[in-house]
Amino acid sequence: MSLPLDRVFKRRKRKTFQSPWSWVCVAGRCERRAVRSSRTSLASCIALCGGNSRLLWPRPTGNVLLGEESVVVHLQQIEFVTVNTSDQETRNLLEHAKDVFIGNIRSSIKSPNAKSRPGVDAFVIYLSAGSGAATGPSLDVDESYTVDVLARGRVLEARVVGRSYFGARHGLETLGQMIWWDETSGREGGLRVLSRASVEDKPTFPYRGLLIDTGRQFFPVERLKRVIDGMAASKLNTFHWHISDSQSFPFDSAQFPEMARWGAYSGDQIYTPDDVKDLADYARIRGVRVLVEIDSPAHAGAGWQWGTEYGYGELALCVDQQPWSSYCGEPNCGQLNPINEHTYRILEGLYKELLELTGIRDVVHLGGDEVNLDCWAQYGNITAAMQAQNMTDHHAMWAEFETKMLHRLVKANRDETPKAVILWSSPLTKRPYITTYFDPKIHVIQSWGGSNWPETPDLLEDGFRVILSHVDTWYLDCGFGRWRETGEAACGEYRTWQTVYNHRPWRDYPQQHWGLVLGGEAAIWSEQTGDASLGPRLWPRASALAERLWSDTPTNGYSTDENVYTRLAAHMELLTSRGLKTEAMWPQWCSQNPGKCL
Repeated sequence: MSLPLDRVFKRRKRKTFQSPWSWVCVAGRCERRAVRSSRTSLASCIALCGGNSRLLWPRPTGNVLLGEESVVVHLQQIEFVTVNTSDQETRNLLEHAKDVFIGNIRSSIKSPNAKSRPGVDAFVIYLSAGSGAATGPSLDVDESYTVDVLARGRVLEARVVGRSYFGARHGLETLGQMIWWDETSGREGGLRVLSRASVEDKPTFPYRGLLIDTGRQFFPVERLKRVIDGMAASKLNTFHWHISDSQSFPFDSAQFPEMARWGAYSGDQIYTPDDVKDLADYARIRGVRVLVEIDSPAHAGAGWQWGTEYGYGELALCVDQQPWSSYCGEPNCGQLNPINEHTYRILEGLYKELLELTGIRDVVHLGGDEVNLDCWAQYGNITAAMQAQNMTDHHAMWAEFETKMLHRLVKANRDETPKAVILWSSPLTKRPYITTYFDPKIHVIQSWGGSNWPETPDLLEDGFRVILSHVDTWYLDCGFGRWRETGEAACGEYRTWQTVYNHRPWRDYPQQHWGLVLGGEAAIWSEQTGDASLGPRLWPRASALAERLWSDTPTNGYSTDENVYTRLAAHMELLTSRGLKTEAMWPQWCSQNPGKCL
C-alpha cells in the first residue's frame, strides 16, 4: 500500500546544509568570504566589528567602550545579585525585569538543546537601582545608567547601575544587546556575550512617545503588549493610548458601563479595567508609562449617546450629523456638550478611574484638538449661555470647556495638579488665546502641525513646554492613499525611517528654548492600520524615532550614516527574535553584505 504524497512530504526532515560563507572584519565592516573551515557567523562579526559605535540601539550618549572578544555562555549560567537597592517595590520590579531579560535572551536561542562548551563557569549580573522609590516613570525620573562587563578569572561579571528602577532597566536592555546567538559555536550554535564593555548613558529628552489609536480600529491587548515590547527594546518611554474617538468608545468603565455598551464596536472589542491595569503594569516593568487620552470636547460621539435616555440630557452634540464635512474632519461626527454639567462629571469619573488603573498622575493628556465651532453654533441654548456670560466668540466657550475640565481633572487626581496637562495644538493654542486661557506652568502643548509652521516656535516663545509630533515627519499612518471619496482623505506620502530619523527640529529653535522641548512622539492613527499591519508600520520607524529622541546623534538631514543602517538592521533582527513583526529595511542580501548597498 502506498502513502499519499502529502504524508510522504510531511515526514521528510527539513534539509540542512553547511554554508561556505564566513564573515571577516575589514576596516570596521563585515565582509563575506567563502571558507572551508573555522567559519565566523554574521551575527558574531556584527557584534565584534565596528569599534565603539557598533551594535547598540539607541546609541548611548556617554562614554562607550566595547571590547572585541566574546565568550560562550549558557542561559543557566546567568545569575543575578541585587545590591544597593533599598526600596522594596523597586526590588520587586527588578525581579520582573530579570524575568524579562531571561525571556529576551531565551528568544534569541535557535537550538534549545545545543551543547556548546561555555567559556566561563558563571555569568553574574549585579543590579543596582539606587535608594529612591519606584514612582512613574515620571517626567523627572533619572533614566541614566552605566553597564560594565569584565571577566574575573572563570567568572564573567556585569554591573548594571541606575539611579532609579527605570535607569537600571535600560541598562539591562543594553546588556541584552551585547548577547547574541552564534550559529558557529560548537556543533549546533551557542550564546555569546562581549567579555569586556563599559557604557555610560542617559536620554537627551525625558518624553519619548508613541501614539496608538484604538478608537478607529480595535487592537487586542496582546497586540498592544507587543508594541510595548518594541518600545522597551528601543527605550521609548510613553505609550500614548488614544483609547477612544468619535467612532468608538472601547473602555468598559466600571463607573459608566453605558459608555462601552453604546460605544464599542462589539461586546468582544472592549478594554476592561483589568485590561488597562494589566497593560499599565506590563509597561511599567518595561520602563514605559501608559498615558490614556479620552479626547474631548471633539472626537467624541460613539459612547456618549445615552444621556437623554438616562435623564442627563444631551452629553454629545452633532453625533453622526450629515453632511459630516460641515461638522467634523472625518465621519462620524461628535462633540461634547459644553453646557451640560453631566458631561464634565462623567469625564471626571472616567479620568479618576483611569488614573487609578495606570498609576500615572504627573502627566495627563486631555486631547482638545479639532473642535468644530459650527457644530456648537447650531444650538440656541449654547448661544444663550454664551450671551449670559458676555461671550461673543465660540473660542471662549471652547476655552471655558478646557478650564472646567482642568478643575475636574485636579479633583480626579486626588486634588493635585499634574506637572504636565497635555493638549493637542489647535486654534485655541495659538495667539491670542494661548496666553489668555492657558498656564505654561501646567499646560504642555503637543504640536502636531507641519514642521515649517510657526506653531512650535510661537509656543516656545510664549514660554510653553512642547512635545513634538510634526505631521510631515512623525505621522506613521500616512502614505496609504485615500479611504473615502470626499474631503481630504490622505495625509500625503509615506514617512520613511530615514525621514523620521533625520528630523531634528529643535536645531532650528533659539537655544534658550531647547529646555522647553520635553521630547517627541510618533503617531499611528488607525483609519487604515489593521491588526496585522500594526507591527510592520511601526518598526523600524518607531526605533528610528527612539534613537533621535534618546541620542539625538548629529545628522546633515539629507543622508544617513552607514553605521545607522547596520545597527538598525541588527536591531530589527533583535525585535524579530522577540516575536515582533517588522517591515523589511532593504533586500536581505544587504544585511549580509554591509556597506555594499549604500
